[in-house]
Amino acid sequence: MQTWNKRRLINTLAIFIIAGVMVYLIGSGHLPRKQQNETKNIQGFAFDTTYQITIYQGGTKKTLQKCVSECSSYENVISRTKETSTVYRINALSKKYEELLPGKLCQSLQKGQTIMLSKQQRTEYETNLKQALPESYTELACHVSSDGSISFQVNDTLQKLVNYSFKYGKLSKGCFTMGIEPVSSLWDFSTDQPTVPQDAEIRKALTYVGDEHIRLHNDRLSFSVPGTGIEFGGIAKGYIADRLKDLLRQDGVTSALIDLGGNILCLGNKPDGTAFRIGVRQPFSDRDAVIDTVAVKDLSVVSSGIYERCFKQNGKFYHHILDPSTGYPVDNTLMAVTILSKASVDGDGLSTTCFGLGLEKGMELIDSLDNVEAVFVTKDEKMHYSKGYAKYRATQK
Repeated sequence: MQTWNKRRLINTLAIFIIAGVMVYLIGSGHLPRKQQNETKNIQGFAFDTTYQITIYQGGTKKTLQKCVSECSSYENVISRTKETSTVYRINALSKKYEELLPGKLCQSLQKGQTIMLSKQQRTEYETNLKQALPESYTELACHVSSDGSISFQVNDTLQKLVNYSFKYGKLSKGCFTMGIEPVSSLWDFSTDQPTVPQDAEIRKALTYVGDEHIRLHNDRLSFSVPGTGIEFGGIAKGYIADRLKDLLRQDGVTSALIDLGGNILCLGNKPDGTAFRIGVRQPFSDRDAVIDTVAVKDLSVVSSGIYERCFKQNGKFYHHILDPSTGYPVDNTLMAVTILSKASVDGDGLSTTCFGLGLEKGMELIDSLDNVEAVFVTKDEKMHYSKGYAKYRATQK
């Protein structure tokens, strides 16, 4: 079996910064003295990946500390693995509710059949849930409805992430779903020795997967099938990058780069007024090799690829982009997709969506959208560009 450890993963993220921008990030020795004094940088680890924020003009060191606090706050809401996070607790409540509900009722709900719980039954389940889990879970105001669904009170951040996820679920025709958690939790690509889950486990988990089990009404998030779970790994970093960009602007920053685990978001231009040059990494390359370079101003550059988190077992290759219809990694001709967009949340959602759709349907989707461009890399190492991508290629300038 072959796998990549965390250190190697961090060194082989989908996108990294090259040329003049790399000079800014690695050291300020080549910058004019005034720009050296203005440049501020901070690094950290959150959302199971590294992040780096570099300010070139405007803001203060306190601005960077605000960004660190924001990252920590968001992680406490959206992390799938951090036991104190809102998303973790929602998923834990859903799974515990499934354990408490009689098997026949669970099976009926999984099949989409109608059930009716009495007020006494609902009260009993809610009481048992409160007793079975830590007191902090009461903040979610868990409620069991007469139709057997379970709901939770969620904050504004989760409401927006759920709605964005619904958007890309529809665009992708189900290739993208926040409801993939019951399956994705079976695949642990972060361990030093990942293994393929048992097929029976995957088949069972698939009964809970899908946006059709998830509803949002005002601040109440509900699951119609007990055991349903959510995760925002395909969209959260982009959303958070956009919020960090808003924070930087509010603090007077006019030039900056946000790098959340390879999701790159530019604020403005480089200090000299020229575009940032971003390298699209060559898949499976151990060296700093790029297959393309884009020159962007105030844009996001996000990639999804089979080389980010992967391993081999019994000679077969497995990667982290899962197909909600099978529970196994997406199997098509693509090796990577890179999206250029104004909002990083769109780049994040579209890169996963297009990877799931495949080259033809993914390109068709991109060409139907305004102000979004993409490059698709197929397994034969050929590059396929959207209609307007050429204007961003640094090699064309």
